[in-house]
Amino acid sequence: MAAGKRDLQADESFRVLVESVRDYAIFILDPDGHVMTWNLGAERIKGYTADEIIGRHFSVFYLPEDVATGICEAELADAQKYGRVEAEGWRLRKDGSQFWAAVVITALHDDDGSLRGFAKVTRDVTERQQVTEALLEHERLLDEAQRLARLGSWEWDIELDQVTWSDELFRIFGIDPEGFVPTYAAYLERLEPDDRTFAEEVVTQCVESGDPYVFDHQVTRPDGAVRWVQARGRAIRDAGGRTVKVQGTAQDITDQRQSAEAREQLAAVALRQRHALEVNDDIIQGLAVADLALNLEDYDKARTAIADTLAAARRFVTDLLVDTGDSGGAVTISPGDLRRRTSADER
Repeated sequence: MAAGKRDLQADESFRVLVESVRDYAIFILDPDGHVMTWNLGAERIKGYTADEIIGRHFSVFYLPEDVATGICEAELADAQKYGRVEAEGWRLRKDGSQFWAAVVITALHDDDGSLRGFAKVTRDVTERQQVTEALLEHERLLDEAQRLARLGSWEWDIELDQVTWSDELFRIFGIDPEGFVPTYAAYLERLEPDDRTFAEEVVTQCVESGDPYVFDHQVTRPDGAVRWVQARGRAIRDAGGRTVKVQGTAQDITDQRQSAEAREQLAAVALRQRHALEVNDDIIQGLAVADLALNLEDYDKARTAIADTLAAARRFVTDLLVDTGDSGGAVTISPGDLRRRTSADER
């Protein structure tokens, strides 16, 4: 008798405790899913009073399109089969607004094992879900920005010897993330020998001294394509000043390098053209002086003007050959090399 009274008091205390909880919706469903009890937390989270909701099916808390998939029946079936089921998803309040819910449904049985119903606990985790979605969106935007900028990021945990790459870094190196584990050694293997040696030196210095680094190097992709990459890195140190991680970026600058080389080539062509115009003016002036000297029968002056003109022409042609790299070095041109072709020459 006394034991039974204590059990009743314990049950009543537990009921009062459950009903007073405000941060969790805690209620009981009958075996068919109808609401049997209701606490203050359920009223606060879902917006229904006990009088309004008791006796109604719990599918009222779910979005109509979800109800149509049979999710309510499936959750009760899983809870009965496995003892409990956990789920998260969008749920409805009385006013039609939605919230992201973390739900636990536990099957309740009598001593003989027969199903009495289900205990359902719901927590409003909308804020957490919003933070999660914001983080995912941030990661998506970061990935998109890296893709557009051809900028990949990486991190090397020195103690664990664990390297992580962003998706864009895999694209820059032309590597399929499936089946490939990024490591510091794998990165070095894809560099040219000279670049590899230099990379090891700057990374070692970064780890030892904490100095950041930046340098350009070539990367050979698995398909044989060669890309130019600008590598940057910085040390992350613990409170004791010991380097524990190295973080950095790698940007594909192949197009920039090619554009710079094209601009240099155009500048060289423009310089040669300007030089050619200057030499052309010198030749025209020299020929004019020679022509005037011949008309005045000043043959010495004419010979001098012609010699100066030919010397200017030879210098120009020699410079042109050296600039274009066709000669392999300086070329000595004799006066006989600068003579007009005749029909006999062409034959």
